Formats: sequence, C-alpha cells, structure tokens
Amino acid sequence: MVPPELDEGLPLERIKDFSLDELLGMAIKAEIGSREFYESLAQRADIEELKRKISWLAGEEKKHEELLRKIYAKMFPGKEVVFPEEHIGPELKPVARELQGVQDIIDLIRWAMKAEEMAAKFYAELENMVEGEDKKRLMRYLSDMEWGHYYTLKAEYELLLDWEMYSQMMHVGP
Repeated sequence: MVPPELDEGLPLERIKDFSLDELLGMAIKAEIGSREFYESLAQRADIEELKRKISWLAGEEKKHEELLRKIYAKMFPGKEVVFPEEHIGPELKPVARELQGVQDIIDLIRWAMKAEEMAAKFYAELENMVEGEDKKRLMRYLSDMEWGHYYTLKAEYELLLDWEMYSQMMHVGP
C-alpha cells in the first residue's frame, strides 16, 4: 500500500516543519518538474510564436532552478541538495492528472495557469505557516515567481482565445 502522503502529496502541516534546506530542495524539484512540463508543452504547440513563449517559460524555470541552487550552495556550502519524494501538495494532484490527458493547447494552457496559481497560493500559505524570516522570505519569493508564470500564461491564453475567435470568424464568410 502506498502511504497517503506519497499518493496525494505532502500535507501543509508536514511541510511547515521542513528545514530551510528541505524547503529549497522541494522548490528546486518543483522548478525541474515545471521546466520539463513546459518543454513537453512546447513540443505540442503548433503556433510558432506560442512555442517560443512556452519555451521561454521553460527557460525561466531553468533559471529559477539555477538561482535556487546558488542560494542553496551559499546557505549550505558543500551540502548536496536533498529532494523530497514528493514536492506538491494534495491540491495540485488533480491538476497534474488533468494535464496528462489534455490534447488541446488552449486547455493545456488553462490547466497550466491553474497549476501556477495554486502553486503561488501554496507558497503564500506556507509563508504564513513557517517560522523565521529566511523561510518566510523564501516562500514569498517562490509565490511571486509562480504568479509571474501565471500572468505570462494568462496573456498567452487570452491571445489564443482571440486567435481562435478570429480564426472561426474568417471561416464564417460574408
């Protein structure tokens, strides 16, 4: 039997007690997963401009991973990053399941927006739960990064909706 916390993600009550190095490991692992997701999403995109922007998001996730690794190395010199087995809370599991089966690019972007929004709220909630200014500052920074991703995706989503509407209007005729 799979332990519930591995099947459904780590509950916030456990994560709030993570040490700073464990929180950083969780965040680094999340950035790696997000980068891999955006790389796979870019491969599915047919519109070249959209593909470039999604690839840019993948690159941003890579930069965030590198930045978090630098922060980790500075705070914990010589210590290897330890990744938790799970890195997302239970609220993100349904989104992750939905993303696996989606084929339409508009739906993919919509679900990716949802994941970014939930991740931002997750880190914001953790900020209120953790003790110590270093942990709070890290959680605030991670939340802000996720909101940035959300708004980038939202802009693309709205452009795609406009494009789809325009495309449909072109086929209606005079």
